[in-house]
Amino acid sequence: MKRLLFKTAIMIIIPVIVISGLMVMKTDDWSKISHEVNFALAYSRIDSLKDHKKIVIIAGSNGGFSIDSKIIEDSLHLPVVNTSTHAGIGVRMQFEMYKDFLREGDIVIFSPEYYGNKTRLYGESTLFRILSTHMPSAYFKMSLNQWINTFKYIGIHYQEARKHEGSQRFEGPYSAASVNRYGDIDYFREHKEVKDKYHFAGSMDDETTSYYRYIHNYTNKNGIILVYLPPTLIESNYLDQKPQIDSLELFMQTHNIPFKAKPTCFVFNDSLFYDTPYHMTSQGASFRTHVMVEEIKKMHIIQ
Repeated sequence: MKRLLFKTAIMIIIPVIVISGLMVMKTDDWSKISHEVNFALAYSRIDSLKDHKKIVIIAGSNGGFSIDSKIIEDSLHLPVVNTSTHAGIGVRMQFEMYKDFLREGDIVIFSPEYYGNKTRLYGESTLFRILSTHMPSAYFKMSLNQWINTFKYIGIHYQEARKHEGSQRFEGPYSAASVNRYGDIDYFREHKEVKDKYHFAGSMDDETTSYYRYIHNYTNKNGIILVYLPPTLIESNYLDQKPQIDSLELFMQTHNIPFKAKPTCFVFNDSLFYDTPYHMTSQGASFRTHVMVEEIKKMHIIQ
């Protein structure tokens, strides 16, 4: 009986693994022509600078759409690599993808979006879309827990990729052409009304907290300067979620993974935002970056 059950299980599991593998490797035509190309472009740029002291920006799209890296490079006199592409790949992949290129003396500006759950740690269907399309070898960087927690998104990724088949090149801030040599979205953006606001939790789950602590320990052990900053956020969303953000900030302090600046430093008027609570206009990105540079200068980490 046990042998029969074992054989039955094997007959079910093997086809599931094979079919899932084929689905997960499906490339996405829209991703090929979108700003998500920065996932691989950033890898090439950081590789070219692996033996040089540099500034590396790690974030979701709040880093891509709301930072002007040339201002940072001109102000702090170090080359900049903006790896920011999409929060949907998860914080773990955002760091694991590029950490082997970091060297003693490098500065990492780490500014993930406000979320503390496993989806933001491990990623969702976006993870499979970007990895399969731009760098399948990055799958080897995924942990067992990450596979377990994202397995449910494989089918969603496959359906989305099928839907995007035959996508044509387009213009705009979400296009591949909008990504400049630093990794920023370099396409003029005017203010739009931002209707969809976010709701945040005032703490993180244990796995996410543990990984953030790992980032702190890894950078400290290797002589890398970690500048953990809050993301930019539209003012109206901040006012709605202030108690939750205050609670999250306190939670991080008590777990020894504190921000290096107050969240309010990066809360800006709604008129400086483009189309989401994290995506700023061109003027907003410039303004936010100047604030960021001044906060970093206060830390006296640049020799």
